[in-house]
Amino acid sequence: MGNGLEIMLDIQQDEYLPIWRETNETSLEAGIRVQIHSQDEPPYIHQLGFGVSPGFQTFVSCQEQRLTYLPQPWGNCRSTSKEKFPGYDTYSISACRLLCETNEVLRVCKCRMVHMPDGPGCVDGSHPLCACLHLEMNDNGDTCPCETPCNLTRYGKELSMVKIPSKGSARYLSRKYDKSEDYIRDNFLVLDIFFEALNYETIEQKKAYDVAGLLGKICMGLFIGASILTVLEILDYIYEVIKHRLQRLLRPQKEEKKNKQQTSTVATVGLEEMKAKVQHTLNCNK
Repeated sequence: MGNGLEIMLDIQQDEYLPIWRETNETSLEAGIRVQIHSQDEPPYIHQLGFGVSPGFQTFVSCQEQRLTYLPQPWGNCRSTSKEKFPGYDTYSISACRLLCETNEVLRVCKCRMVHMPDGPGCVDGSHPLCACLHLEMNDNGDTCPCETPCNLTRYGKELSMVKIPSKGSARYLSRKYDKSEDYIRDNFLVLDIFFEALNYETIEQKKAYDVAGLLGKICMGLFIGASILTVLEILDYIYEVIKHRLQRLLRPQKEEKKNKQQTSTVATVGLEEMKAKVQHTLNCNK
């Protein structure tokens, strides 16, 4: 591969131990397990690895992902500023689980498995007991509770495979490695690992509301409410002013009309009384 890592491996199935009966350690598969992980964390192949089979060329396309989580009280991650585990420069879930399993196996068996750090290796009859305990701890995640780190790097993978060797290359590989064609088909594998693109994806956990955002939301709501009420009050004030002015303008005209009506009535009544008095006087003289 021009932009990645290509490895050809001989798994040497002839060197595998024979199986007489099934136990917790019995392995029935042929091939290898591979894990792509950050340099800051130890491998945890038995749970996070993927298998590569002989007789195939496996292509692994990777995409780097950088995850950021929030600490308490917004999230539940372990800050890198906390105390680190002995033997590891950076906290990781793999390091936490591996150290927890090692301590438990050392406590019960007084020894450790081959892949575990520190302590003497398990030999003689203690090895099966330690292996059984190790498998039980893998099945029960409550034994080793490990927090998620606040900063985490992982690699997304896409796998594809093609069969090897081809008819044209089987004879060439047989001559080159001095092996039979059947041996090459049963034991040889090719692994190609490369980046899908020279960039990375960021996944970040953010607060729903921080203090400034919460105060901004509250104040903005109050300001909007206050603004609406203020506009309504101004409109109401303008209405009252216009109403008062119109009432003042219309009131003198009504008073003048009322006074004219009263004067006319008085004048009419006075003439009729005068006429009645004059008529009465004339009748008396006769």
